[in-house]
Amino acid sequence: MSGLEEKTALVKQPLPSLGEKAESISSAWAEARLVYPLYFYLTTHFHQEIPPVHEPTLPATCPASDLFECILRWLDEMDTRVRTNQLRQLLHSLKEIKPESLRAVIARLLRRSEKTSADRDNIDLLLATYFALCAPEDLYSCEITLADVAQVLRSVLVDADPTELEWCVPLNQVLDAMKQCQGLREVFSAKLLEKGRELKDASGFMFYDPAALVAFTRFNFLLRRSFFRLLHADLRAIRESLTELERRGVAIVDCRSAGLSAEEPIVHLRDISLAWRQPISSDYTAESANRTFEQLLAIRDAVERTLGIVPAQLKIPILKTVPASCAEEPTAARGSAVRQENSGLVNAPVIPAHGQKPETASLTSSINVPRDVETSSAKTQPKVPSPTFVPAALASTSAPRAEVLDSAKGINEKKSQRPTPPTSGVPSPQLEECLESIWEQLIEAPPTRGRSMSTVTIGAARILLSNWEVNAFVSEGGQLSDDLRRAVAARALVALGSEEQKRSGNSAKLDAAVALGRDEMKYLQHRVDEAQRMKNTEAAVNLGISARRLLSAMESARN
Repeated sequence: MSGLEEKTALVKQPLPSLGEKAESISSAWAEARLVYPLYFYLTTHFHQEIPPVHEPTLPATCPASDLFECILRWLDEMDTRVRTNQLRQLLHSLKEIKPESLRAVIARLLRRSEKTSADRDNIDLLLATYFALCAPEDLYSCEITLADVAQVLRSVLVDADPTELEWCVPLNQVLDAMKQCQGLREVFSAKLLEKGRELKDASGFMFYDPAALVAFTRFNFLLRRSFFRLLHADLRAIRESLTELERRGVAIVDCRSAGLSAEEPIVHLRDISLAWRQPISSDYTAESANRTFEQLLAIRDAVERTLGIVPAQLKIPILKTVPASCAEEPTAARGSAVRQENSGLVNAPVIPAHGQKPETASLTSSINVPRDVETSSAKTQPKVPSPTFVPAALASTSAPRAEVLDSAKGINEKKSQRPTPPTSGVPSPQLEECLESIWEQLIEAPPTRGRSMSTVTIGAARILLSNWEVNAFVSEGGQLSDDLRRAVAARALVALGSEEQKRSGNSAKLDAAVALGRDEMKYLQHRVDEAQRMKNTEAAVNLGISARRLLSAMESARN
């Protein structure tokens, strides 16, 4: 085309009308108002560049053109600066996350013409978060298909495609292998968590195919659910072994292989196993991440060894090798530094060893396990296996904000400050089993944010939980959460006993549940009275409502 023809073509292009300009500005400002609060939190929390507006939200009215352009430039810069580990902490820390805000961020990242591996990991995390946030509650109880995921994602990916791609088939192989595992050691030994990452690394720009995005979102969600199932299986095995040791009169366990003492009290090991179930969000390091998984598996080995249990031979699933290259991808996009920085995490606290000085104890709140990094702890403790990479899907991005336990005081000091309750501090085996079942349901499939009530199923019984009761299971730690969890579990046992009586006419289970409920009512009333004395109105009200629900359940079951 000659220079004259080029000029003529440019002249013929219609200029946008004032109405189109106004609509474009309005649309850009609406998106900016959705994204700005998330980026404002990131930049202030991680001490990055000062945002152009010193408020967490933008006004509804579009500002003057200079400020408008400044804000849009700042958002563009933040798009390139956001790292997945920071984004994950943001999603954990905010009590309320609006689906429309996630949609806006995802849309911005997908529009980028030159996407980096950091963009890819951010999109991967955000889509999994969005699905967990927006999926219907009844979808959690059935097998989730690509069509189910595509249906939910169409509000953020208009062309979401449920077609199964041949090169994404290994994702299903990993999920099938996870179902065969009985614990985390098999997962780590088979390096199952690395397979999805390898496929994602090899996918290049095919990752952004609408069908691939649907497949990876489903994979992330189901992998996280399987991971927590196996995590709880290990924790349950530890607690059952500790109960058996107590029955035999054993009070200490040699846990040096877990980085604890040679005479670790069983009470402290039980605290560790209970604390593992409580998600906590804060900063994390690769070393603390590996150490945390090592500690869990080593504690189980130590406890079972004390019982005389011979470790069973691992049945490691064997998978076909993930294709080395599904598509071409720039070498720079696969840099190990970015890969390590954006590797996934799981939340779980590390409890200081009994007698360890609080200031030197490590109470980490999140686990970041890169696949190619060996920590110093692995070198000094060769008997403890080193876990592998944990993908972004394992982050409970739907869980509300969780407070970090006070490592300066330590968990033993906290327990010593508790008032003596009317009932035993250790829940009965029936109550503990019920707690575990509720915990797994809520953590594996977090309820939609903002929902006032959530439902869990125990056998044939369905139990409604208020938002503060859900938070007691999935986020908030401390004595109040312990009390609320016990109240919910006792109510669930009563409901289960009532359903059993209706089905078979046998009232034995209901009688036992009501007797346990009466004991818990005494305990809860004691805790309500103490909350009132401490002028903790919110705790007193929430405990009081949960206690009344337990009482109402017992009265209804008897009528």
